[in-house]
Amino acid sequence: MIESIPYKDYPILFVDDESMAILTLEKLFHDDFTVYTASNGEDAISVLERHPHIAMVVTDQKMPRISGLELLIHVAEKYPKIINILVTAYSDLALVIKVINKGNLYRYIAKPYDEEFLRETIMKGLECYHRLNERDFFFEQHKEKQSSKKEGKAHT
Repeated sequence: MIESIPYKDYPILFVDDESMAILTLEKLFHDDFTVYTASNGEDAISVLERHPHIAMVVTDQKMPRISGLELLIHVAEKYPKIINILVTAYSDLALVIKVINKGNLYRYIAKPYDEEFLRETIMKGLECYHRLNERDFFFEQHKEKQSSKKEGKAHT
């Protein structure tokens, strides 16, 4: 972590169908991050629609109706800038490959997870999100300057 970024400015959505897992994640991370939660994929999609500024989704794989993989594929298609993390006890190499290829996966973390490792992963993911947004902002500024210069030359 090179410089401190405003982690609270980049909300995280935790998704797990186990209520104890959600309570644990909320308790562990609410002081450091802005936290939203959902108990299934449908609720997660609804939260994302209501809060499109969410920067990261941390989801379990095995959930009823919509799996973590299906959720991350949806997120990658509709919100391609969001950082996606899959935290699961379900280990299937083929699944992991699918999530990486289709779900724009930033990191796969096996349960049970080390709390400090998860915190560091979240921080690094949010730093990546922050830097990508900075890059996009500066790129747009550069394009606008170039466009203004071209328009100025066209009028002379």
